[in-house]
Amino acid sequence: MKKILFLLIFLSQNLLGQNLNQLLKKAENFHILGELDSVLKYSNLSLISAKIENNRLAQTKAKFLMIGPTLRSKPDSAVKILDSFAEKFTEANETKYLTFLSANFGQYYRRTGSFDKAIASYKKAIDYAENYFSKNETELLPRVIASQYNSIAVVNFDRSEYELSNENALKALKIANLHQIKQIIGASNIILGNIQMHYNQLDLAQKSFIIALTMAKEVKDIYRQGAALGNLGIINLKLLENKSTNKIAYQNANKYFHEALEIAKKQNDNTAISTRYSNLANTENVYGNYQKAQFYIFEALKYADLAKSKVLNLQLSTTLARNYLNLNDTKKAIETANFCLKLSKEMSNEKELPDVYDILEKASIKENDLSKAIQYQKLQLQAKDSLFSKNTNEKILELQTKFETEKKQKEIELLSVQNQASTAKIQQKNTLIFSSIIALFSLLGVFYFWNRQRRQKEVQIAAEMKQRLLRAQLNPHFLFNSLNSIQRLYVEGKTNLANDFIADFAQMMRDILEKTGRNKIPIYEEMDFIESYLSLEKRRLADKFDFEIIMEEEIRNSDYQIPSFIVQPLAENALMHGILPKNSRGKIEIIVRKITDEKISISVKDNGVGYYSHKSRKDHNSKGMELITNRLGKNGKLFIEELKDENSAIIGTKIVLEINV
Repeated sequence: MKKILFLLIFLSQNLLGQNLNQLLKKAENFHILGELDSVLKYSNLSLISAKIENNRLAQTKAKFLMIGPTLRSKPDSAVKILDSFAEKFTEANETKYLTFLSANFGQYYRRTGSFDKAIASYKKAIDYAENYFSKNETELLPRVIASQYNSIAVVNFDRSEYELSNENALKALKIANLHQIKQIIGASNIILGNIQMHYNQLDLAQKSFIIALTMAKEVKDIYRQGAALGNLGIINLKLLENKSTNKIAYQNANKYFHEALEIAKKQNDNTAISTRYSNLANTENVYGNYQKAQFYIFEALKYADLAKSKVLNLQLSTTLARNYLNLNDTKKAIETANFCLKLSKEMSNEKELPDVYDILEKASIKENDLSKAIQYQKLQLQAKDSLFSKNTNEKILELQTKFETEKKQKEIELLSVQNQASTAKIQQKNTLIFSSIIALFSLLGVFYFWNRQRRQKEVQIAAEMKQRLLRAQLNPHFLFNSLNSIQRLYVEGKTNLANDFIADFAQMMRDILEKTGRNKIPIYEEMDFIESYLSLEKRRLADKFDFEIIMEEEIRNSDYQIPSFIVQPLAENALMHGILPKNSRGKIEIIVRKITDEKISISVKDNGVGYYSHKSRKDHNSKGMELITNRLGKNGKLFIEELKDENSAIIGTKIVLEINV
């Protein structure tokens, strides 16, 4: 038996060409660099070798390294396995693998939208890395640190924190350039290219993606090659849209999309294949090659079916209907557009409706059916209103909301004047305070000058936040009260508290701006926003109320979408018109649960004075509830219940939203 075991070990080492430690080290290195295909290859080989040698710790390490690729496709399953490894590595004091484990948790939290937890996990990975790699395997320290900075930069980008994303990606790039780590140079340039593309700096973005592509080819990183090629294609498609006769941009877009398509086919990624065919169809449509575009659309639809993606199917079918219209085949255009309407209703997806109704309107005009054309024009306008947007003749999109009224506009204008006056008062008081300090303590002159400059900058930030808030159309009273709180803190000399309040307030404003342009958002994003809003109000009101948000884990990890900012007015009303008039400590409870696979319930409950009992609340909410009901339309219902105890005394209000998702 011993001879057979020795023979197996000997054969495994010779067949694989490397011993167990070498295989594990290769898997670890590829894990650090994010090359998941290579990680899977070498961790599998490590596991085989570890089983032959009966090395249990090595088996555990190899199994752990296999989790990375699973995080891409099945995050919820992967994280349960990660939890089991956390206990094992902590007991064994495996600091190196605790570094990898923290990075993997960061990937999971990022994919599930828990961005604060993701960044915390990446920073924890940096701490573990500095503890271990500064003493052992020191050559790996730059790779680990740079990888985590890149991961943090990606989360910053997801949160629309473009300046922070740029800062962290540049940190990673600096380390990677210093130590010539090509994989990380490529990854950093993809992040920087996306930031540059966001700011429409297409020339800079193109250079970044070309560098990323070059690095990915040198190290044979297939995944990042596909990402870089796809982004280069998008840049050239944007150039083509700006100047439709640009033949070079047309040729380059085709070239890059075809190369990205080949990579997607090699990886058997049906979703990516469908997307690349769709990119090619868009390129041909912009260039006017409608017949060729049609071929690509049919190919894209085929792979969308294989990927079982209804969203892709709807988008591509809309493109196909437009293509038929361009080819003057009005009957097929109408037939395909009607299919899109049916699919849109099945999915409760209104995003494509304005485009679909536009196609039907133009097809009806070509068919000389003016009555239908007028009908579709009206439906198109209704669809645009429900998406809070209007198209100009040049398709320049400017967000408008249904909830805008003359009274609201006057409140905003008045608020602007009041805030300017408040800002002037802050500056005047600060000048008097610090002038007195200078007179009494001349040695603090330099400090005063620096502090005044800083405060002026903070006032400027507050003004910018005000503008963003007006665009987002959050209740103006919240903005006014928050700025008054900031002013009060400064006047009272509580500078640190004021700075913290401004930082959280600014983050919330960025969140509002990012979501304002989206008709629907994932449920967890809405709940995270509500948590931020209520936390600020709780701080502003000196902790006069408590709140709790309860959400089933299944819903948090789902892709259910709800109308953006649909819950915020209910939470605000519960606080302002339910709890505060009561003049005693209150509580708001928000519960999100699943009713069926296609319907969820969101309840907002407070222990305030009651909905119908408080006149100002009733008057304030009548229009607000009507607006929310109109916004939900056929996709949801709103219920109001005044809560009472056994003696019929009012103990609060409960408002329930039932939304089809």
